[in-house]
Amino acid sequence: MKNTFYKFCFKIFTGIFLLSTTVFCQIPNAGFENWTSGNPDNWSTTNNPQFTNILQSNDAHSGSYSAEGTVASFSGFSVAPVLSSEFSYSGRPTNFSGYYKFTSVNSDTLDIAVALFKNGNTIGGGIFHTHTSANSYNQFNISLIYVSSDTPDSAGIGIFIGPTVGAHSGSTFYIDDLSFSGGATAVNENPAHVPDKFRLMQNYPNPFNPSTNISYQLPKSSFVTLKVYDILGNEITTLVNEEKSPGTYSINFNASNLPSGIYFYIIQAGSFHQVNKMILLK
Repeated sequence: MKNTFYKFCFKIFTGIFLLSTTVFCQIPNAGFENWTSGNPDNWSTTNNPQFTNILQSNDAHSGSYSAEGTVASFSGFSVAPVLSSEFSYSGRPTNFSGYYKFTSVNSDTLDIAVALFKNGNTIGGGIFHTHTSANSYNQFNISLIYVSSDTPDSAGIGIFIGPTVGAHSGSTFYIDDLSFSGGATAVNENPAHVPDKFRLMQNYPNPFNPSTNISYQLPKSSFVTLKVYDILGNEITTLVNEEKSPGTYSINFNASNLPSGIYFYIIQAGSFHQVNKMILLK
């Protein structure tokens, strides 16, 4: 998969390599102005020959276009739109923001997740989560939390409607004008703005092949276990099994050695327990 951005920068991914000594780049195609063959340039989507649920829209916050995501129907299932991008990025922003419109049917949610990486490890990030409809463009702001003093070398963004399997027809988002801002000067090991409740987010992308990101939030220190099971209830792997401080976390699950199918991931943090479903589609 190729992720190009602006004139000189290329994400190192399946043989594509950096063509410039300048590593710092802003979010690629952040205003969704550029589209090729029905997809926004530099972004991955859930569009495929069977259905299209990420669309180019002229209902924009600024410029000519935005990205519209709508729930699609496939083989009797409702499949939520997923929009994601990974790109080289060098900087320590304190905020990730953008503009959205959202129609929620039966409490479907709009989830926007951002993660910052160093050598493949997550060192910062944050999540925006809402089930409230917004008929006109609203700004979202995510205060980024860092768990390391390192400077990121790449970033990833995921935007989707949850639940990604079982979302309801009519739930729709519009996204436009994404940006990083601010500059972190120190690691905040115990941030003042910790999550207000326990939460296990829907993985993204979903369906996925072969890897996906699972994020969760802790309002207080807790011993956390996060495990993956197949549809028969067999334990596949343990992703987390340790004490964690309050904050937002993201972990990558690689299923390259597993067959296509439905899998479940389960979190236990103190008395909090939640199960989410994901689909591996090879």
